[in-house]
Amino acid sequence: MDSRPQPVPSPQVYREPTPPPNPFTVPVTHHIQEVLHGPYNVLPRIEQPLPPTPHSHHTSVSGNSDLVGATSQIYLPEVIYLGVTAPTRNRTELHIFKQHCLFLLQNCTEKHISHPLTELQTITLHIGAFNKFFWKYRTSITTNGILEDYRGITHHSDTRTPCLVKVCTIFYSWDSPSYTITLA
Repeated sequence: MDSRPQPVPSPQVYREPTPPPNPFTVPVTHHIQEVLHGPYNVLPRIEQPLPPTPHSHHTSVSGNSDLVGATSQIYLPEVIYLGVTAPTRNRTELHIFKQHCLFLLQNCTEKHISHPLTELQTITLHIGAFNKFFWKYRTSITTNGILEDYRGITHHSDTRTPCLVKVCTIFYSWDSPSYTITLA
């Protein structure tokens, strides 16, 4: 018999492979402006944003059960919004939205996130196809609440170049489950 010590096999570590990048993800840049003032706000400190809402089943009027919310539509401030109407949020989505905004605010008294119309060019070269659509232009997060500024996409009558006109603002108070819409 061989008296030499036998090598001990090294443990094998299984590592999940890194998934390839999603080719359907649109890179979106946004402009965040933080304003630091003292004393720090009295809002609760959130260590991390809440996860997206799970899918939920909904029974329609006809009695059929449909899967609602195939992708969660919370419309976070960092993400561009383009639609035919202003977005709506159910109670759970509104709660997650507010918690996420608290996370963004942290120790600042204000945070502003702007989305100039040029960001739409990351999706399409034909901005004119979205005439009269809503565009979330700016989100302002303060110690009083959240203010979203929506603009309508239109064209200058002379040059036919796309421009934005103010349509409405939506204000979400930290201590209320409702919101206030102000039309332009």
